[in-house]
Amino acid sequence: MVVTSADAILNPLPPSHDLAQTLGAISHPLRLEILSALGSGASAASEIAGELRIEPAQARRHLRALVASGLIRSYPADDGERFRFDEQSVALLNASLVSLLSRPESSPATATIPLRGNNRNVLSLDVPPAPEACANCQNSAFVGRVLDDLDRAIAEAREYHSRLQQLSSQVLGAHEAERKRIARELHDDTAQSLTSILVRLRLLERSVDDSEVRQNIAELRELTGNALDSVRRMAVDLRPTALDDLGLAAALRAYVEKFSRTWPVEVQFLTAGIRRRLPPNVELVLYRVVQEALTNVAKHSSASSAQVSLKRRNNVITAAVCDDGRGFNVEAVTRSDGSGLGLFGIKERLLLVGGTLEIQSTPGRGTAITARVPVYARGGRRVQVANG
Repeated sequence: MVVTSADAILNPLPPSHDLAQTLGAISHPLRLEILSALGSGASAASEIAGELRIEPAQARRHLRALVASGLIRSYPADDGERFRFDEQSVALLNASLVSLLSRPESSPATATIPLRGNNRNVLSLDVPPAPEACANCQNSAFVGRVLDDLDRAIAEAREYHSRLQQLSSQVLGAHEAERKRIARELHDDTAQSLTSILVRLRLLERSVDDSEVRQNIAELRELTGNALDSVRRMAVDLRPTALDDLGLAAALRAYVEKFSRTWPVEVQFLTAGIRRRLPPNVELVLYRVVQEALTNVAKHSSASSAQVSLKRRNNVITAAVCDDGRGFNVEAVTRSDGSGLGLFGIKERLLLVGGTLEIQSTPGRGTAITARVPVYARGGRRVQVANG
């Protein structure tokens, strides 16, 4: 279906340089995917980035180029800047292309951009043949070989990257499985043994009359009780049972409460839009992200307060950790050899579920870490990855 307007019919052809500029703006394959995402209902740069599995900054850059072309417009919203089609400009472009296609010398190639709802805009683009000078250039064979080699190198790099992601997924899966096994052994074996020792020490303390012996037994009982508490905390940190039994929101609330009791940091937990359980792999990844972020707050930030939020908007789950600590130079930390490994691990985990990570920090002004994960992959398939 070709969308038209009265203005477009009366004056179907804009100046040739404007049309060329518009077609140049949408010639990039990623911009066509962004337009497709806009047509399917996404309107924020973060939503589009999550759907296309790209960085939000990259999505915003291409959205700016499309705004400059006049095909889409930006408008303010409560949660930031959003984008939508300029249907009049799209209709004018359609009418212009239809007019061009009516010429006998036209040889179009078709690209489709969906608008909101079920209407679709068919943009037919004229793909000109290579200039004769380029075809007859004495270096054309060399350039062709270079491009072929570049294509092969890119294909190999993509395959290598895919294998690295698969290996990373297997390593993290094995890591989580080992955590789960150790947590179970600590809970079922070590904790039970320490509990038995505590009971026997109580019985022994009651059965002796010597005050000095009873005092020694009381000290042993206190040490054993502290060891039992440490083992239980370690088991929960390794694999929280609340995450498997009650879901992400309940597990994070319990973790935040325990964190506030353990560290001199007042942490507030907020949740919105989480009405049902998420896919197990998404819950596990977001839990680890928040856990790692709060660990960094306790060890490095010198913060007095922090906030953890878990929200769902459309099909994107957002987990954010903000603190009022001393902050840091993001670029310097991510380039460093050792101190940025925690952030690197967070990014690797998020990549496995199609998520993105955004870090905002300035020395002396605190830090905000935001993770976004789409609940559904492109094509409507629910995100499911093996859960360790």
